[in-house]
Amino acid sequence: MKKVKKNIGLLTSALLSTGLYAQTNTIQVGESEIDSSKYALHTDVGMFPKKPEDVLYNFKVGGSYRFFSTFNVQKKDYILNETINDTALSRNLFIGDDSQLPNLTLNFSGRPSKRTAWGFDLYAFQFLDGKLNQTYGTGQVGLNNKPSVFNPLGGTRLASNLGLLLGINLYGDFETDYGVFSVKTGGIHWVSLSDLTLAGFTGYNRFMLFERNPWDPINRKAIDRYQSFFGQGNINQDTRWGEKAFVGTILEASKLPADMSMKFLYGKTELNGGFLTIPNLSVGGQLKLPTKKGFIGVNSFNNQTYTDSLNTEGIGFNIVTGQVYTQLAKGFQLKSEFGAGRYYSPSHDLPWGEAINIKLNLTKEAVKIPTEVHLFRISENVINNNSIFWNSAINEASNNSIPAGSVGSSALLSPFASALTPVGQFTNNRQGININSEFEVNDFKISVANGISSELKGLSNTISYGHPVNQLTRSRFWRWNFPTQVGPYQRYNVIYRDVYETVEVLDTSVAKKFNVMELQMKYHGKFMLRDFYVFLLNRYSSVQDFVSPITVFSEKAYLRHYSNELEMYYSLNKKMVLTSYLGYERIFANYRTTTDLITKRPRNQEGWGIGLGVDYDLSKNTALFIRRRWYNFKDKSFQKDVFKGTETTVELKLSF
Repeated sequence: MKKVKKNIGLLTSALLSTGLYAQTNTIQVGESEIDSSKYALHTDVGMFPKKPEDVLYNFKVGGSYRFFSTFNVQKKDYILNETINDTALSRNLFIGDDSQLPNLTLNFSGRPSKRTAWGFDLYAFQFLDGKLNQTYGTGQVGLNNKPSVFNPLGGTRLASNLGLLLGINLYGDFETDYGVFSVKTGGIHWVSLSDLTLAGFTGYNRFMLFERNPWDPINRKAIDRYQSFFGQGNINQDTRWGEKAFVGTILEASKLPADMSMKFLYGKTELNGGFLTIPNLSVGGQLKLPTKKGFIGVNSFNNQTYTDSLNTEGIGFNIVTGQVYTQLAKGFQLKSEFGAGRYYSPSHDLPWGEAINIKLNLTKEAVKIPTEVHLFRISENVINNNSIFWNSAINEASNNSIPAGSVGSSALLSPFASALTPVGQFTNNRQGININSEFEVNDFKISVANGISSELKGLSNTISYGHPVNQLTRSRFWRWNFPTQVGPYQRYNVIYRDVYETVEVLDTSVAKKFNVMELQMKYHGKFMLRDFYVFLLNRYSSVQDFVSPITVFSEKAYLRHYSNELEMYYSLNKKMVLTSYLGYERIFANYRTTTDLITKRPRNQEGWGIGLGVDYDLSKNTALFIRRRWYNFKDKSFQKDVFKGTETTVELKLSF
């Protein structure tokens, strides 16, 4: 036995001398331990796992590819721009997304350490519109101009539409004795402070699902999207939902003394800038202090843009608010924000105005039907287009002469006039109350709302309103730019994925009153042992010169706006879902608005849309979406405002 132990010891010594056990300090041999530190070991010799050098901790590449095409057939000649005599094509096949979102997005990220990260996104466009000249960038490349394999940098490069999407970002986290700090710098970040300072409108999840958003993710199963909308009341959204784009530096801190938290922003929002080198920036921040039943907070957001290179004339706004979120009593929750703001420019010298946004939630513990009471009042002097309220009062100044709707223009912020808005979306120069309730009856989920509001001052004799039925189809008549005063009679204005229309009221200096009633119903059942979903959304709105507890359905209203939308989804199997849509809208104006020169009658509009489609899971993280829509719109009083046709969209999306 002693001889065996001696041989084992000699063998171990030999192995250690070659470095095969260089990873350990001691080795157990029988009942004895050998200290490997006694031997001169060479860790770079031998076949064994070596300790990695200090290199990049983590590196990832992900993204998505989205093929999207639309084929539109117009049965009638529809005027897009009367000034240049431009009409919609009778047939139009377009490969790409008219919402200006790229075909391919690549997300690169690295983490040199556990507390530091960087990232950037690359995008690539490919526009196949049948033209060999410029479309948006270089456009489609002709065969004679393509680079050869012998000179890949010559000719017209195929990647000319490749560029940064959100810029190059750097993230860092630091833990100290005073708190945990996070720094974000570089390109675009998605961030929010509060509803009145910096936030995106989310509403009450009253929307339709037939038309997909470009940023909608791929679900595990095709039916998951509709199951989530029925069960949770919403669908999966990306990081942009409810947030605003911000470029610059963001400092966040938590676990400060008294458990306070804070944010500080210095940079630009999507509404700053243009192509001029004149300084323009946004500065904002937030400080939160938790309480036993909620928190109290202070928020501020400010913008400064100059109109001249000497920085003597400025355009901008300031807003400061306080927040109180608390549990008043069992079943009663208070969410309030109140403050003041102002707007200034060389042509405006306005005083500070009030901004108030209060929500009282009554849960099932207090009432049988959960209800929210929403009170708001926004002065006409408060302008902040980075918040959830629109500017409908003041024509804002511009710091460049680029026409509105063109890339780089800062003249995009013309007011929406006296806007007819859904419940929860409000404007300045207005005060009102909204009541929202949700309840269940057997297999039905029902959500109802009633909104009453009034202008503080009669500053405009124009009313603006949208067209929920066929709104995306209508917006695709105009591509890439967001022109104003287009269409028949030059009364349409194109915005992102939507078009709104204006009508003039003959009464001047009248503070208009607004009503909107919304009804949403959801149903889930089984048909032939397969999931079947039905979603209904009805809106009934009116604008008049008197206060009414409900929507006015008579000709006393300047404008009456009714829309009804119905969707049905049926799961054929785990991979395929049949989709359908039916929409109908009616819009009436009275004789106290502008009338047609020929018919002498006011607006009398009717529109409908019918859609069929299919969602199909091709494989993991890859899905195909096909939609076919028949649409029709007609203004019976204004003869030129009529269109009719079909639209087919094909979307292939994969994420990786």
